Amino acid sequence: MGVRHSRNLSNTAAAALIVVVMPRTASAQPPQQPVVRGDVSATVGWLGVETSFGPDSHDRWSGSRYGALGAGWHWTDHLKTEVDFAASGRDRVHRSVPMPDAGFPRPVETTISRRSLGVSQQYQFFRNTFFHPHVAAGVHTTWETREDLFQPFFRFDPVTRTPRLVEDTRRDPPRTEVIVRPFVAAGFKAYVTPRAFFRSDVRVGIRRGLDEAILRLGFGFDF
Repeated sequence: MGVRHSRNLSNTAAAALIVVVMPRTASAQPPQQPVVRGDVSATVGWLGVETSFGPDSHDRWSGSRYGALGAGWHWTDHLKTEVDFAASGRDRVHRSVPMPDAGFPRPVETTISRRSLGVSQQYQFFRNTFFHPHVAAGVHTTWETREDLFQPFFRFDPVTRTPRLVEDTRRDPPRTEVIVRPFVAAGFKAYVTPRAFFRSDVRVGIRRGLDEAILRLGFGFDF
């Protein structure tokens, strides 16, 4: 009886030691590494921006081609920080400015080009599958350059009853404004090989309400 009792105590002590030690050992294990560490991508698309021409003008949406290069770092299989540099095509907007002395407006062609740097935090759904939808939030810093081309300005001469040239074509120097816009986005990655993927997303910028929208399509690679 004494030997059997001693064996029971030893078994109980061993079980208690396993229960105490195993959770500590498991908690000391390094966290699971992400399947992907980083990625790079190139995208093209369309950029739409609500554009203002001063307090006395109506805002209007203008559109242009868009291209971007981006790189992301995966902190986990679901959290990724992404940085991208983008440029838009030259967007031409035809408008007019009032000329009080003449009684009629003067036509102006404004050329707009944009360069932007975007930083975002992304949450990617699923793990190690061929299709990953995601949502993101971040900030765009945009360098917007405008250049105005004023068309010839004529005034009617009541004496000769003919138009008289007051000012010929005038091109103003380019001016650049820095604009910061928070944005939200949603999109997906779809793998065509174990490392190469097709991607697409929609970004919506918010500054004075919804004033920017970007649709992007492209390809990328994991590393």
